[in-house]
Amino acid sequence: MEINKADHHKNIAIAKNKFTQGKYFEANEIYKKLMKSNYHSLDLIFSYAIFSKQLSNNVLAKQLFYFSIKKFPSFTNSHILLAEMLRKENNFDESEKILLQAKMIVPNNGDIYYNLSLLYKIQKKNKIAINFVDQAIKLSHENKIYKILKAELLMDIGLFDLAEIILLNFTGELKPNIVVQKDILLSKLYKVQRKFIKSEKVLLKLKSKFPNIQIIYLNLSDLYYENHNLKKGIEILKEGIKLFPKFVLLQFNLALFYEKNGNINISINTYLDIIKDYPDHFDSFYELSKIYDFANHQKELDDFLNIEIEKLNTLQKIKVAFSKSYIYHKSKNYEESAFYLKIANDEKLKINPSDIKNKLKIGEICSKSKTNYRLFADNKVDLNQYIFIVGMPRSGSTLIETILSLNSNVIDMGEVPYLEEILKSEKDFKKVFLKYKNKLPKQRNLNLIYTDKYLFNFAYCPLIYSYFPNSKIIHCNRNPLDNILSIYRQNFIKVNFSSSLEDIANFYIYQFNLMNEYKEKYGSIIYSYQHDQVVIDPQKHIPNLINWLGWDWDSKYLSPHKSRRKVFTASSSQIRKKIYSNSVGEWFNYEKLLKPAIDLLSLNNIL
Repeated sequence: MEINKADHHKNIAIAKNKFTQGKYFEANEIYKKLMKSNYHSLDLIFSYAIFSKQLSNNVLAKQLFYFSIKKFPSFTNSHILLAEMLRKENNFDESEKILLQAKMIVPNNGDIYYNLSLLYKIQKKNKIAINFVDQAIKLSHENKIYKILKAELLMDIGLFDLAEIILLNFTGELKPNIVVQKDILLSKLYKVQRKFIKSEKVLLKLKSKFPNIQIIYLNLSDLYYENHNLKKGIEILKEGIKLFPKFVLLQFNLALFYEKNGNINISINTYLDIIKDYPDHFDSFYELSKIYDFANHQKELDDFLNIEIEKLNTLQKIKVAFSKSYIYHKSKNYEESAFYLKIANDEKLKINPSDIKNKLKIGEICSKSKTNYRLFADNKVDLNQYIFIVGMPRSGSTLIETILSLNSNVIDMGEVPYLEEILKSEKDFKKVFLKYKNKLPKQRNLNLIYTDKYLFNFAYCPLIYSYFPNSKIIHCNRNPLDNILSIYRQNFIKVNFSSSLEDIANFYIYQFNLMNEYKEKYGSIIYSYQHDQVVIDPQKHIPNLINWLGWDWDSKYLSPHKSRRKVFTASSSQIRKKIYSNSVGEWFNYEKLLKPAIDLLSLNNIL
């Protein structure tokens, strides 16, 4: 179809204007008509691609970007936006191909190097990513966006001081978007280092300057969650929701805060309100599937179960598959539950490969220690007590810490990686205890009991025995197959080996053998806590633990469900219930799924 070029550009302008006005159908009809002509200008193809992308018509948008690249290869914006879409779909190879193609055509475009850096960052190829962002900065030294990415990459590899220097040394008058990005990253930098006061100060200052930017409220709530300050978190979320009632992430965080605070019914109702307005908010379905049976919301449940999982992207598949598995598990349809459980974990491995090789090396630092005696035999060295709860994830550790927290002298710290963080930088074991103590919450009372539930501390038993005065270790044990199944059923974010049954089993074997060795050497300070025995007969086994600790007995230790402590682990809702033994022997329902783990455990004489 012939078309006048002047009319062509005029019609493109009309389509853009219709889009701006929200008249999407009319704009799309104009674009479709223009595309049928024999004149395809860069403006037409590129603006139609942008239009399609913003309306989430990703298939058409990608087709148009490819068409633009073919007809106008030197126009690199098409390469960059197409690569961005491919990156977000986890199609990393094709995204890389498109960007390297653009780099060959226009070798001095900083944005191409910047996007290559983003691509390698998401794949955790940090050294390559830093190399490319450095090239981008070299091409455009004053570009603040490039420098913010450089700081983030340095933060990812633990070079916090260098990252901080970059962010604090921004000069000149900064645009508002740069100020916001810089300060949000700076607050994250402090948060990662557990400098919560400094992190909060940065965000509150940012909020006072830009009170109408919703992401600031979200980041404040994330900070308060990390700092276990649920009260402040709920307050800031309510403030944010008043300003931005349609910002679903604030509503979701509020529901999560209620859940962790023990307000389960309020949490359920908040999640239900979200899915009423946003039926495809899979994060809310995921959280609900763990704490609610949908008894009064059958339609919502049916609609969710009818979702065709193969049509979803990877992240959506993970959430939906885990959710369906939980739902089918509750209805005792274990075959369907196992089916979706495998889908969820297989998809997780695609984006987060197992880290089992590194995890099997965590004990190496202590294997070099020859010390088998307690340097602090005199208990007067320190009046506080230090109880390390160690073992496998999902082995009953949250229950035991909740039981211990009923002692008014206990400061229950939860899963704090203080010891591991110190050992990454401090080689002199004699200095570790003082550095550890400096990280603890400061209290006036000198006769406190600190519980540290970072489970992987089991690898550091020799160090705890030798250098930590008044320390005790509680090793959590559970039926190995129940334990492995429970790990596999959790959508752990920071435990990548949890998506492979073989790797979970190998890690179980590793910690089992290592702890047996350590019990022979340091048995005087290690208590073997048998979770199955405790939940079956708490009145017998909980007093045994309290007696071993040397505490006075009180019947309150039999009612951990009455504790008002804030729980941030996967067991946050379960711990609100009375002690129950329903999950003992649950692995029988998943025996076929668990065969790889069963074979490995049998081979190592653990079953």
